[in-house]
Amino acid sequence: MNITCNKEALQKYIVNANRITGKHLSLPILNSVFIGTNNKKIIIRATNLEVGVEFHLPAQIKEDGSIALPGALIANALLNIPEKEVTLITKDGICKITTKTKTITIKGFFVDDFPTIPIINDGESFTLSSSSFIQGVRSVVASAALSDIKPEISSVYLYQSTDSIIFVSTDSFRLAEKKIKQNNPSLSHGVIVPLKNIIEIAHILDIEQGNINFLVSKNQISCSMESTYITSRVVNSVYPDYEQILPKTNTTEIIMLKNDLMNTIKLSTLFFDKFNKITLIVNPAQKKCSISTKNTEIGETESIIPATLTGEPIEIALNGKHIFDCLSVIEKDSIVVQLNSADKPAVIRGLGDLSFTYLTMPITR
Repeated sequence: MNITCNKEALQKYIVNANRITGKHLSLPILNSVFIGTNNKKIIIRATNLEVGVEFHLPAQIKEDGSIALPGALIANALLNIPEKEVTLITKDGICKITTKTKTITIKGFFVDDFPTIPIINDGESFTLSSSSFIQGVRSVVASAALSDIKPEISSVYLYQSTDSIIFVSTDSFRLAEKKIKQNNPSLSHGVIVPLKNIIEIAHILDIEQGNINFLVSKNQISCSMESTYITSRVVNSVYPDYEQILPKTNTTEIIMLKNDLMNTIKLSTLFFDKFNKITLIVNPAQKKCSISTKNTEIGETESIIPATLTGEPIEIALNGKHIFDCLSVIEKDSIVVQLNSADKPAVIRGLGDLSFTYLTMPITR
């Protein structure tokens, strides 16, 4: 192989391919990035057997060929090359990278053992802009379970409504739902994407702009753009029927500035107990809304928050970290907190924004 290309483009794609390379001692080929040629373009591939990615970029190709190079090594090497153009020449499992001032030689792997990237040809399809997909993922990922004991909730669930693609995640203690407007989606049965996989997909697509074409089969989901193709395993399971736990009414409603609540919780974190417990006390008749936190070994704090209050008085214990995670993805300056009783979940939304719903269970112990 003998190719010359733009260094920044090559570096961008190799750095992102290296994100998903596997850290396998027994299969070192999974720690590598495939570099080859096809139809006058460079092909860059990587996989960890859960997620596979392929990038295409234009180049001057003098001789076709392919090689697999250690992902971290070539990514870091390119980061330290100042020139705008690089030449890669491979022979007998060795890759020589040259510029006007530098020569780097890297021992690679023959590509016979490099895993193939699955290509999905049939299934249900839908299209989202890269910015909309990333917004949907980032709005809900903090609420997914970190443990793989129940794979269906250590994931993000995507399904369609009449005019939206809906992103959902839950860890059984909290739930986040984000609706992204989309005309005529076609995703009748929904798809469950493992948490780690969808986070990596969002990171990779963050470098692209434009529409993503999604194709969903029984075992895989693929994401295609002009220069990028990604595929991921999906979870073959049934997602919990979460809509039945979303409160349809409320007895108490609080409207406050998001930053007021964020600053209060930042102070509260200094006094969190092992449950990250905060106590929210609301008394509309007295026009009082307060948050207190107590740690028997450290101390305690209480803050009065300016708010518009309606409904019944209530005192409820909530997980402060869960609330803070929610606030960081709400785009509105003001939020609405809806409550029913001390043993029922709290619902949080941006004021006037029904596209995002966050539910957090009370602490009852």
